[in-house]
Amino acid sequence: MVKIKGKYQITLPVEVRRKLNLEVGDYLELEERDDAIVLRPVAIVDKKEREAWEKLRKVLTRVHEKVGDVPEREVERDVMEAIKAVRMKSHG
Repeated sequence: MVKIKGKYQITLPVEVRRKLNLEVGDYLELEERDDAIVLRPVAIVDKKEREAWEKLRKVLTRVHEKVGDVPEREVERDVMEAIKAVRMKSHG
């Protein structure tokens, strides 16, 4: 449970932050669904980075076809780590 504080801010519980590997500065997409609020981690990239990620997605698809079934969570984790590394490099 979280409480809405001044300026309508909330604090995400540490368990959620750890599970989703969230850090200060990360972005969340907000979706209103019926009477619920859904927050989903997202990566913001510029056009050149987006093109690079599209190439990476195509490569990953080919790798997945050759390697076989890799747990989706494992793939997501690896992709998020790669995204964060690119962010740190471009902002560092």
